[in-house]
Amino acid sequence: LRDSWDARTAGVAMALVASLWFFVHGHWAITGSEARWAGYLLSAVGYDVASVDYWGSVLFRDGNISLTIDMVMIASLIVGSFVAAYASGDFRIRKPKLNRVPNYAVGGLLMGVGSRLAAGCNIANLFSGVALLSVHSFVAGAGIILGVYVMTHYMYREVGCAL
Repeated sequence: LRDSWDARTAGVAMALVASLWFFVHGHWAITGSEARWAGYLLSAVGYDVASVDYWGSVLFRDGNISLTIDMVMIASLIVGSFVAAYASGDFRIRKPKLNRVPNYAVGGLLMGVGSRLAAGCNIANLFSGVALLSVHSFVAGAGIILGVYVMTHYMYREVGCAL
C-alpha cells in the first residue's frame, strides 16, 4: 500500500465498484447518506427527526429510521480510508495551522451549500449523474471544475500556480 496505483488500474477498479454498486443499489450518492447518519444518530439520542421537514419528508419518508445500505457504505468508506492510510504509514494526527482554520470552515460551509444547490455531492454528480446523462450533473461538474481552478489560483497565488 505504500506505492500509489497506476491511474488506469485505479480507474478500472473505480468503474467496476461503481458498476456493481449501481447494479445492486442504484445511483451513488454521499450527502444523502451523511444526512441519514445525522438523523439516525439524533433519533438514537431522542430527537424527533421525523418532525424536521428534510428528514421527515425526504430521507425517512416511510418513518423507518434505521440503518440503510448506503449508510453502511459511507461508514465503510471512512473505515477503509483510515485502514489504507494507516497501513501505508500516511496516517498521523496533525494540528492545523491556526491561520488556515477560517479557510477550512468557509470551504466546508461552501461545500455543504453547494451539495444542496447541485442536488448532491461531486461523487453523485460526476460518478453517477454524468453516466446517467443528467443535465444538472453536467452543470454541477462545470461548476466544480471552475471552482477548483479559481481556488487553486487563489490559494497558491504567492508561489505561482502550476495551472
